[in-house]
Amino acid sequence: MDKPFDRLFYYLRKLQRLLVNKGEHVKNISIKIFLSYLVIYIVWGSTYFFIKMGVETMPPFYLVGLRFLFGGLGFLGISVITGQLRSIPSKQEMLSALFLGSFLLLLGNGFVSLAERSVDSYLAALFIASTPFCVAMFNGIIFKEKLPLFRLFGMFSGIAGVGVILYNGSNIMTSITSGVGLIFLGLLCWSLATSVGHKMKVHPDNLVNSGMQMLFAGILGTVFANIIYPPLPALIPGITARSWIGLAYLTVFGATAFYCYSYLIKNEPSIRIVSYSIVNPVIAVVLGILIGNEKPAPFLLLGFPLVLFGLVLMMYGGRIVPQVMAYSRYINRNQPPRNKH
Repeated sequence: MDKPFDRLFYYLRKLQRLLVNKGEHVKNISIKIFLSYLVIYIVWGSTYFFIKMGVETMPPFYLVGLRFLFGGLGFLGISVITGQLRSIPSKQEMLSALFLGSFLLLLGNGFVSLAERSVDSYLAALFIASTPFCVAMFNGIIFKEKLPLFRLFGMFSGIAGVGVILYNGSNIMTSITSGVGLIFLGLLCWSLATSVGHKMKVHPDNLVNSGMQMLFAGILGTVFANIIYPPLPALIPGITARSWIGLAYLTVFGATAFYCYSYLIKNEPSIRIVSYSIVNPVIAVVLGILIGNEKPAPFLLLGFPLVLFGLVLMMYGGRIVPQVMAYSRYINRNQPPRNKH
């Protein structure tokens, strides 16, 4: 009898071979990379909805601090039990984890969580979809990287689709004015860390690396929350079950998604990693409307195909575009000559 999931993995590998360039290194077509993308697409697409639930009655930086404190302790505890963490990480590895945890988690998630007290969850997700532009900007400034034309076009298509979904018939910004500045700050912090993260020396074990980043973010977030808010015990009677459910989901599933994201930062190009910011808003829109009773976007069905088209071009344009051009040249060469009259 086949082992569990063997058949699933077989079909996933066949799908990957269709999507990935033949010349790419085998690590770029591993099941782990494929499933990591799948996790961050689905889990982070729902994250905005559960952040909205969490901050209904829980102060935002308590939500951020506690979710990453518990997640970090859990990951590092598993690392010790399984023997993946056998010695104290080096100073450089800890400094890298401190930087990435602060910018990705504490500031990136913190500003978005704070903004979602006044911004609909799916609108926040749509705004975050501009992450590819910010990462490309930092890559250009810091590493002098240039984007291929097809990938640039793919990002424009994706962001245009998000803009169409967001458009309410009068003014795109009317619903998010109060929180747009906070979301933009979170966007910049997250994008900067994504851009430079794959160049930094981090702990070789991804579970340890993710655990350290979450633990640093959790400690800093909890300390900061205690400074700006009343002590947590005094707030507990006013925190509803919905907020605790939001915290639990973000802690467990959010930690799993961040583990996958940290793995991708070390093994995938940053501009491909941020493709999650194009597909996540689609999931966030569906959750916000169907479950969160948020006002539906009037042009959702028009923007959805643009988002998917941008995602495909950005991730797999390197394979698709040359094949389309080769096919076009083949058709032109084999066209029958026109009759001259």
